[in-house]
Amino acid sequence: MRIGIFEDEGWQAFLPLTRLRPLWELWWGIDRLCDKWERYFDWKVVGYLPAQSLLHEVFPPVVPSEELVWLNARLLPMGPDLPYWLPSLEPDTLYTTEEGVPVALRTRSLTKREDLARFRTVQLPPQLKLYWIEKVTDLFQLNGQIIAEDWKHLRQKSAPLPSSLSVRGRDNIFFHPSARAGFAILAAEDGPIWVGPSAELQDGSIVQHTNVLGPSTTIMVGARIRTHNSFGPWCKIGGEVGQSTFLGFSNKAHDGFVGHSIIAQWCNIGAGSNTSNLKNTYGPVRLYSPALGVLQDTGLQFCGLIMGDYARCGIQTPFPTGCVVDIFANVVGTGFAPKYVPPFFWNEGQYWKVEKVIQAAQRMQERRGRILSEAEKKLLRTLHALLATKSVEG
Repeated sequence: MRIGIFEDEGWQAFLPLTRLRPLWELWWGIDRLCDKWERYFDWKVVGYLPAQSLLHEVFPPVVPSEELVWLNARLLPMGPDLPYWLPSLEPDTLYTTEEGVPVALRTRSLTKREDLARFRTVQLPPQLKLYWIEKVTDLFQLNGQIIAEDWKHLRQKSAPLPSSLSVRGRDNIFFHPSARAGFAILAAEDGPIWVGPSAELQDGSIVQHTNVLGPSTTIMVGARIRTHNSFGPWCKIGGEVGQSTFLGFSNKAHDGFVGHSIIAQWCNIGAGSNTSNLKNTYGPVRLYSPALGVLQDTGLQFCGLIMGDYARCGIQTPFPTGCVVDIFANVVGTGFAPKYVPPFFWNEGQYWKVEKVIQAAQRMQERRGRILSEAEKKLLRTLHALLATKSVEG
């Protein structure tokens, strides 16, 4: 089956992670959200409809002139009924949840996302069980579920494990032939560990169960990787990390703790920095919503840091429980960071200048052998003009 992916307004719940990308580009578990449909079911993703027009130059809409099954980008390829229900959809009928959230549509006449409103709608069959991501904290809360589901759909057999590794739960470990390991410990008896292409486990590192080490990611000397983490490509991870998601190309190379957190791409966390993920009262954590401009109760007892793309912090930065750092924010100082640090923040009352933004982004990408495209530069300039001087209530 050939499918397309569209975004609904739910992308706003994932800010600041969705300022520079559509939802399907999020690297979560073994690969991106859009890659899972093909790997799980052999369904080829050939259509894309981003919700934000700002993103269209970097991620242009792709609408083939053929009949496709279009799926909401927040829908996960999980559940026993999904592969049987989707191929049987009636044509030109938009299937929605009871609350009206669009789920799936089979058509050849969709040209833009706004077209969804013109199709006949029906509610989903009541017996159908769907799995969604609905809020940004799902991206660390559901790490265990997505890693377990990805593990069920592995298409490769593990390479022999290096003799330098100390291993428990050998059958729960995938080690790519190009991965490397020093004298490290893998404890996988209670869940899987996936070590991707060109990933590296340095001497003295400890990795517990239910973890994904993305392509070219390095677990640094002496790192302690607790359970339920998803590390995307080209990360450097040191110190102590637990139940967190790194989307890729970000560094936490030194000691310090990150827990129940999400770190976007091209971030850098200074040596000795720590996240607080539990309040002293043990009560529910409130998290700032960049979309709504207010603090919201997450209902979670554990919630650490949400850090947007290109953000960074100085050495020994303490982050409060439920902290949001927006794109290109610079966090420095000797006390706790604010609950919300706005986009392009440089220092009190100061924002990054746009050409410095472009220059810094180029330098970061060059370190990973990449080139900042003209479309990416234009997007950063547009967002800077929209966000860099906006006053924000923290």
